[in-house]
Amino acid sequence: MAEETHPIHLPPSELGTKDYWETFYARTLTHISTKQNPNNPNQETTNADSDAESVDDDDDPGTSWFAEHNAPDKVLQFLTEEDFPLAPCNTVPTGANHPSILDLGTGNGSMLALLRKRGGFRGVMVGVDYSARSVELARELQRLKMHSAYLTDEEDEDGAGDGGDGEGEGQIRFEEWDILHSAEEVTEQGKLDWFPYGEGGFDIVLDKGTFDAVSLSDEVVEGDADVSVAGKKVQRRVCEMYPGVARRLVKKGGFLVVTSCNWTEEELVMWFTREKGEGDRLEVWGRVEYPRFRFGGHEGQGVCTVCFKRV
Repeated sequence: MAEETHPIHLPPSELGTKDYWETFYARTLTHISTKQNPNNPNQETTNADSDAESVDDDDDPGTSWFAEHNAPDKVLQFLTEEDFPLAPCNTVPTGANHPSILDLGTGNGSMLALLRKRGGFRGVMVGVDYSARSVELARELQRLKMHSAYLTDEEDEDGAGDGGDGEGEGQIRFEEWDILHSAEEVTEQGKLDWFPYGEGGFDIVLDKGTFDAVSLSDEVVEGDADVSVAGKKVQRRVCEMYPGVARRLVKKGGFLVVTSCNWTEEELVMWFTREKGEGDRLEVWGRVEYPRFRFGGHEGQGVCTVCFKRV
């Protein structure tokens, strides 16, 4: 463990670059366009189209985050169980305000669609991503209802549906926003028309691999003067900023749900609970259970999800 009380940094990877994700989602958009217009004589087949075929399928256009671990359904189950205070089964019968949800690094937007259509969440939903192509994809999938997440359980069974959002359910909003390079906008009243300044943040904030990607970035930022290094300013990996910024997006008493395949549960907790004391901080509220495996005398799991509460 590093001296700064955080886990040792991960080696940088192309998955931590914006160019990688812009290219990925551009291929997906091309793939969708081809499927929508299969007989278009002006549509040229390119290597990018072939690549898109290898990463997309009809049920999950875009990226299926941790699908091999059934993470989307596991998180859905966790957020809709009676034990979770903001689950619809607790808020709808009492007439309480519907919780607002922010999805960081929304990708294709499918998790929000899943929570809306199958989870019964009726409040404001916003998905943000620093990739313009991601936002374009999420909006297109919502418009076309192409992703299976936009179907209700009844529509799955019947194989049909009206495609509507249901009574009292508004459209999910998708916006381009860079959490690390635009973080100050959260403190500038009215700067972002989708941020609930009056509430002090969102009730639920989701991170499903975004911190993983940020942790793979080699970008560095200049830190504050630190007496432990002779008062000189030191450069820090950009991922060190992320937990503090993510915390400020959550209202006091709200929840931050982080899913990772790059960090162990212990490491994830260490990253997001580094700020100790009685002040504004995150504390562990719960965990999502995944199947565990044994190998070489050690026990582990391929993915972890930790739910933090802002206190």
